[in-house]
Amino acid sequence: MNIERTKDVQIDEDINFEVLISNPNILKGLSQAGYECPSPIQLKAIPPGKLGLDVIAQAKSGTGKTIVFGIIALGMLDLNNPKPQVLILAPTREIAVQIKEVICNIGRYMKGLSCHVFIGGLPISEDLPKLKKCHIVIGSPGRINILLSNHNMSNKNVKLLVLDEADKLMESNFFSQIKKINDKLPVNKQVLAFSATYDKPLLKALSHFVRNPHHIMLTDDTPCLEGVLQYYQIVESPETSNIFEKFRIYEEKFKKLADLLGRVPFYQCIVFINHRGRAVDLANYLTSQGWTALNISGGLDQQARLETMSKARNFQIRVLVCSDLIARGIDIERVNLVVNLDMPKDAETYLHRVGRTGRYGL
Repeated sequence: MNIERTKDVQIDEDINFEVLISNPNILKGLSQAGYECPSPIQLKAIPPGKLGLDVIAQAKSGTGKTIVFGIIALGMLDLNNPKPQVLILAPTREIAVQIKEVICNIGRYMKGLSCHVFIGGLPISEDLPKLKKCHIVIGSPGRINILLSNHNMSNKNVKLLVLDEADKLMESNFFSQIKKINDKLPVNKQVLAFSATYDKPLLKALSHFVRNPHHIMLTDDTPCLEGVLQYYQIVESPETSNIFEKFRIYEEKFKKLADLLGRVPFYQCIVFINHRGRAVDLANYLTSQGWTALNISGGLDQQARLETMSKARNFQIRVLVCSDLIARGIDIERVNLVVNLDMPKDAETYLHRVGRTGRYGL
């Protein structure tokens, strides 16, 4: 089937991954995963990354940044050395799990490859056996910091540090943890930082971790996704402190959403809502209306979050109701409809929410 992709993942040159990568096992894994030609960010970021340069790369959400650092990481491994050689940090547990799935997918033909996720919400005792043989460590800053501080994780062989969703990782609630982790790693390591958005304060924060970085900026201003049609519907929502009136407004929104889902063709839908309690109510309401739905938020325990994401990816639910927990970086293949039941706090969050569809130019 001939699939037309949007311009933000197309390149003018007639180039495939064989020009960028010599490892036949990685090439075979890419092909099996459906990647034949590189996107612009892959074409521009893979060569300097393979040369060992520190890289700060900006590209739109959904244009293939995970593939970039996945290829670079896989290409530098010594599979005979069981110790961690690559450390990838992500701001949410869900993004960390997804990165692991992508890297294992494209690295499936690399015999002996060991790649594991280390995240909070699960017992540390489950992490320790995995660290006995783990070439690529992927995790959230809190858990990785604990493993390094307790000397559970070997750090001497780490030669690549990846900061995914770097703008989030450089925020005040993460920055000190990232700095502690970085200080425990070898000085002579490569650092790759990726994000959909960058500004001067962020670049200043990243200067603590990179040395003479190669900058790749594919857009000069705040990026927006091509190929994503955006619509709005006005629902009367007067300012009120009356709790019963607020419930009535949400009930009206719920009904409008159910009506919308009945009129707009879609495979899977993500609905963003700002209130955790209302997310539970909405998932139950949509299920009662015939749309199999689940909710996900930071209020759920980690096992429940993992199970919900698994059901979403396996097409066991049609609608996923969520907070901004998965507004960034998460790729659910069949999602082709995103609804903002509540508007986000800023334009950047809106960009990330909308980016849950239109992934890789589709």
